[in-house]
Amino acid sequence: SVIEFSGSTAAEAIMNEESLLENNIPQVHSINPEMSAPSIRVANDLGNEVKGYGLALTDVSVEQETCYWEWRVRTGGNPTVTVMVGVSNRRNSKFYEILASSSVPPEQHGTKFMCTASDLKDGDVIGIVVQQSELPMIQLYVNGEIEDGLQVTRFRGTVYPSIYLPQKGSNNDVSATFLYREEQYVHGPPGPQFHPLIAERSLM
Repeated sequence: SVIEFSGSTAAEAIMNEESLLENNIPQVHSINPEMSAPSIRVANDLGNEVKGYGLALTDVSVEQETCYWEWRVRTGGNPTVTVMVGVSNRRNSKFYEILASSSVPPEQHGTKFMCTASDLKDGDVIGIVVQQSELPMIQLYVNGEIEDGLQVTRFRGTVYPSIYLPQKGSNNDVSATFLYREEQYVHGPPGPQFHPLIAERSLM
């Protein structure tokens, strides 16, 4: 079901979130290989760069009322690429086994709450804004500019930041880096109310 906050619960969540941010509790997130497609690989020691092709999910669920993160895309020598970004529900190896034997295109599995960002050039940055009490729940920005039409009206259940990388030839060097802390941002959120992602255990 869609996550809804009562007035008091929302206030408590915001207070806890602001306290965590003020105390500089370090947030360390990464790509989760167990929830990502077998054709996806983590490409750096920090665990936040993804290569390969298919669906990749991170290890932190979206629990906050409002939040923001970025993906920096590298085209791997291709002039432009098209990726899908947004959020996805929890996945496992069985999901990808079923997907492998399905006649439905893989980009249509697990991407219901994601948007297609086309004609991205090397180094382009996609910003994802989430606001759970207003519609649309997800809005995309490309290089700091809002992209009309690239939005998800609503999502349901527990979701994780996700990206779908295309299969581009035999080398397939398309990659993306998950930027989730303020010091990592290239452009940053459109307003101060959109905080960095915080792990659910930290919000307790």
